[in-house]
Amino acid sequence: MSTTGLPETACPYCLCAIAPGDATVVCPACNFAHHRECWDTLGGCAVEGCSKMVEVKKAEMESTYWGATEKVCPMCAEKIPVSALQCPACKASFTDMRPVAREDVLGKGEDPEFKQYQKQAIWLLVFSLIGCTSPLALLLGWLWYARHRQQIQRYPTTRALVLVSLGICIVYLVMAAIGSLVYTIGHQDIG
Repeated sequence: MSTTGLPETACPYCLCAIAPGDATVVCPACNFAHHRECWDTLGGCAVEGCSKMVEVKKAEMESTYWGATEKVCPMCAEKIPVSALQCPACKASFTDMRPVAREDVLGKGEDPEFKQYQKQAIWLLVFSLIGCTSPLALLLGWLWYARHRQQIQRYPTTRALVLVSLGICIVYLVMAAIGSLVYTIGHQDIG
């Protein structure tokens, strides 16, 4: 029995028995017999720790991301290796090897339509909170909302702000009507 745990009649490369008529090569360093074909395939001894053992290196694998070996640089549209963390053409840097879109690198731009509607909704809220401008804000706000309803549907927070503003205007209007009614009833009883 040898130090490898294999019987000396087995090839250390393929682990198959060496038959008496097989072509063999005996390693000059460790005296283990190998099949000639195994020795030639490996290019040397297969016994671990032997000085004539061939060092086997893994072949460099090409990096892939879900099977893709290339990605498109979001900044300059050049095809680059998927493992690249910097575009060689435009020098754009990436945090990892995943393909990214231009918006991921730059961030999403502000929607000017959203900003416009948001600004108008805030002004409507301000004028609805001021008691004396509330009836006018209700009239103009309702007309504005009716005209831009389809566009505002895409911005739920702005839509909610407009509806809250119109609700405040209605509350002020109801309070003014009740106050006027109480004032009228109170003056009729006195007179």
